[in-house]
Amino acid sequence: MTAQKDAPPIEQALEWLALRCGGQTSAADRRAFETWLAASPDHAVAYAEAEALWARLDWSEALNQQSLSSAVEVSAPKPMMRRKALPSRRGLMAMAAGLGAAALTPLALHLSSGERRRFETEVGEIRHLSLEDGSRVSLGGRSVLATRVGDRVRHMRLDAGEAFFDVAHDETRVFTVIGAGLKAEALGTAFEVRLGDHGPEVFVEEGRVRVTATATGEQTVIGAGERAALRGGTLKRAAINPAGVAPWRRQRFSFIDQPLSEVVAEVNRYYRPGVTIASPQLGARKVTAAFTIEQIPQALESLAQELGGHLVRRRNAEGEIQMMLKS
Repeated sequence: MTAQKDAPPIEQALEWLALRCGGQTSAADRRAFETWLAASPDHAVAYAEAEALWARLDWSEALNQQSLSSAVEVSAPKPMMRRKALPSRRGLMAMAAGLGAAALTPLALHLSSGERRRFETEVGEIRHLSLEDGSRVSLGGRSVLATRVGDRVRHMRLDAGEAFFDVAHDETRVFTVIGAGLKAEALGTAFEVRLGDHGPEVFVEEGRVRVTATATGEQTVIGAGERAALRGGTLKRAAINPAGVAPWRRQRFSFIDQPLSEVVAEVNRYYRPGVTIASPQLGARKVTAAFTIEQIPQALESLAQELGGHLVRRRNAEGEIQMMLKS
């Protein structure tokens, strides 16, 4: 980055944004960006404003599909895919000057009309986001979330993975999450939505959530300590431990009498290069386990032994060591 350290934060932010979106960032660049972002609260605000400006100018549809960091807590930056026809920092600064001060309004004001946003995470990445209405979202590994928050609407669409929502109370705007044929509605509550291999699920930590199967219109209302899962087009309710909702937020996992296939699917959101199961019969075996993200390799060894199986390590096409559970 070439901007001087004494340059206005917005100018520094614009240059960082142009650099990160150019697809040429190195590991050193990403570390430098993290250092700059943490150096001052003004930097986080300026970077959010820079992203809002870039989206407003609508230079590239590809950029609008890219995860934008309006979060108060910004996750570690990741390499971005190469894009076509993206503006240089000089072009961005020139356009900003042409728009005047109105182009650099705070992000929350800029989004008051309900602009659509999109957030994505990689394997092992957890992002903590603050929405414009005061709600907070934790987005799990390998997940995709689209949001729209405005004066009249609070609408989320989970396209992949899992997300935990701590919803700010607002009776005038129902907070809605949709995903894989399921809709969850809340006015003020804390709950998780997960899109698993067997269908979508809602877990309530606090408050109440109305869950709807969108294909049939079937509804149920669940409260703290309850789960609703869509299975075969029908909603299934079950009791859960509310303290165990979305443990991945704390980099922990907890499974009670769950099929090994579900355990592996969850682990693979946070463990690269991942784990495969050699047979459906092994995947159907139920297990109980609790471990942290750092303990994943040891936990897999223990589960394999418990099931009378073993782990096989092999190199995948990228040269990474992959683990296979075999009976």
